[in-house]
Amino acid sequence: QDDGTWRDVNPLLNSQASEQERKLKKDMILSFYRDEFTRVAKEKGETAAAEAGPDLKQYDDGAMKGLKIQGGHRYMPRPDGVDLPQDFRKDVGVLTKEQLATYGADNDRILVCIHGDLFDVSDRPDKYGTEGPYWYMAGHDITWGFVIADDGEEWIDIYYDVFKIYPAEKSDRKLQGLLSWWAFYEKEYGSPVGRLDVYEKEWKLPAPPKESMENECSIM
Repeated sequence: QDDGTWRDVNPLLNSQASEQERKLKKDMILSFYRDEFTRVAKEKGETAAAEAGPDLKQYDDGAMKGLKIQGGHRYMPRPDGVDLPQDFRKDVGVLTKEQLATYGADNDRILVCIHGDLFDVSDRPDKYGTEGPYWYMAGHDITWGFVIADDGEEWIDIYYDVFKIYPAEKSDRKLQGLLSWWAFYEKEYGSPVGRLDVYEKEWKLPAPPKESMENECSIM
């Protein structure tokens, strides 16, 4: 619950970045990370590009403290012979969180949400299937775990407006880290196949509580 205390000392929370400003900033950051993945592929080869992860340089040493998953946080080669669903990577439109939940670990088609965009991860049952280390993320929004550096199950489906993080420098850093993950998922799983309705009017989401801003990032 937001008791207003933090809001009283943060006047920026009473203003809103426009939809156009949000899109411009997001597109600029994603363009940088896409170029970086392309550069790695050209300079070091496709194997190095496949193993390339998100950018964690902007995070401090405390970033590892929230990591709990056993068997994750490491490069995992793609499995062979995965039986893909017929609707693999087909557009699903705008889903509610209840609809997204039907694409969980025990479903043939598996989706995850990052900052409102839905990625089809059905080709990685070794990660997101019922026996995978990230099984509980399947069918859920995993944005907030990336922001606060905690991969615990309790942080799925938590919705705040990242653009309302204060001060502005921290908001930019958190957004950069989050979108490095977005770009990583795009590299791994292709373009988003849909949107989560909660984010269609992101500016209506509440500001994150100050105490949740202590950690920096997670590695998944």
